[in-house]
Amino acid sequence: MTNMKQIHFTKMHGLGNDFVVLDNLQNPLPDDFDFAQAATQMCDRHFGIGGDGLLLLCAPDDNAKTRGAHVRMRMWNPDGSEDMCGNGLRCVARLAHLRGYVGDQFVTQTLAGLRQCEIIDSENIRVAMGKPRLIPQQIPFAGDVVPVEYSLQLEDIILPHVSTLSTGSVHTIIFVEEFPDDETFLLLSRQIEHHAWFPERTSVMWAKVLDAQNIQIRIWERGVQDANGITGETLACGTGACATAVAARIMRYCGEKVKIHSRGGILEIAWREGEEITMAGAAE
Repeated sequence: MTNMKQIHFTKMHGLGNDFVVLDNLQNPLPDDFDFAQAATQMCDRHFGIGGDGLLLLCAPDDNAKTRGAHVRMRMWNPDGSEDMCGNGLRCVARLAHLRGYVGDQFVTQTLAGLRQCEIIDSENIRVAMGKPRLIPQQIPFAGDVVPVEYSLQLEDIILPHVSTLSTGSVHTIIFVEEFPDDETFLLLSRQIEHHAWFPERTSVMWAKVLDAQNIQIRIWERGVQDANGITGETLACGTGACATAVAARIMRYCGEKVKIHSRGGILEIAWREGEEITMAGAAE
């Protein structure tokens, strides 16, 4: 992985969505450091540190700096693919604040663009998550239907009430009255992730509307490994929670503000059509 004998890291999580975090400002890594390979090794829960992803806190590039960025976040999934991550953004934001690199309000460069961050208190960070991408080419989505509310054909079943959009990462939301059992969840989520309509694969959010202010989700993230080394379920997903809130708002299941409940905890999402999504929650 590297010729270095020691790599300094911080272990962090946002609602149980856990990460290995490298601070390249405090402990610079060599220019040829292979982050994709490091992610596969460090995130391994049996032979590595263990995590849903590898995060890097580093300096913004020159272009982002001229546009107001103070720090930069990069994120790699355990399979080595680079991605955007909302829970990871809150973790990096808190670490940057704890180490004195930024004040209470600052801008972070991400794979999906510049993101405004605000430290509300030690347990609550609010971040702007950009505008959702709903156009098929921008998601990307290769289906022959409008991806806002459609039916998805799998091998043995047709799923109604499906939406696909990007909040920096591709998410497919399936609204259900009851969650599938564990076996069905694993089987169908894996099929959906690799469905031909998703050229970059997709994460899957199974969503159950509790009322107009609360939605419960069960999460399958693309490129993530569980304790058994199988791509699949995580306790929380920030970009997925944002995507769920947007889809629910468009389909009139909720208002402009909604709490998204996952196994790891609650994220507060706000979105008004034409504006950026905001997300607030803990990072520890």
